[in-house]
Amino acid sequence: MTAIAGMLSGCLKSVDPPPPVPAKTYISVMHLAPTAPFVDVFFDNTKVSNTPFGPGITTEAYNAVDKGAFAVKFKKTGSDSLVAEVPQLQYDSLNYYTIFVYNVQANGPAQAVRFKDDFSGLQANPGKTYYRFFHASPNTGAVDLYINSVKVDSDRRHADNTMHGSLNQFLPASSVINSIQVKLAGADSVIASINNADLLVSSAYTLYLKGLDGGTGSNQLSLGILRAAD
Repeated sequence: MTAIAGMLSGCLKSVDPPPPVPAKTYISVMHLAPTAPFVDVFFDNTKVSNTPFGPGITTEAYNAVDKGAFAVKFKKTGSDSLVAEVPQLQYDSLNYYTIFVYNVQANGPAQAVRFKDDFSGLQANPGKTYYRFFHASPNTGAVDLYINSVKVDSDRRHADNTMHGSLNQFLPASSVINSIQVKLAGADSVIASINNADLLVSSAYTLYLKGLDGGTGSNQLSLGILRAAD
């Protein structure tokens, strides 16, 4: 019996254990700087984007990457020209982050900022749809946000969420969202809208105003929706 036990022990020791699965962190990128060029994304000095990011483009979901400390750099596609950068920060496992690229002002330089996304509040009202709103049109003045014809946010300014962290939190809205409108603050002038929005209950969404007032093509003023999902 002792000999058999020793043989089993020896066999088990000869099998290499599977390599550990690296802990992942989750990152979403929103390139909402309308006058910036197409960019490639680098973690430190390693290119991680497969295709160039054009103004107005966002990742469709969070990207799972190895946790760690690194800088996120945006370089003009095909060159080493730095357009914007989030300096080296720690990205922890099982946490979610949004990288927001925006113009400081119309025709001005681009900047990038990181937000840590918090979904803990979604459990408080499980029958609701959650939203937050980013104003990313550098030549558009203050706006009001309407959901189902009800004003839910007032006097939002360009890139104000970069200065006020509370504006990056997800808030509960109606359980059924049919229409979303952005109007000039204090007026009834609709500048961007989405009808028949297909938003899911107990999910979180970033609503964002992008482009330029008077813009055309990809820089046309419009409203976008990004579901927070991995």
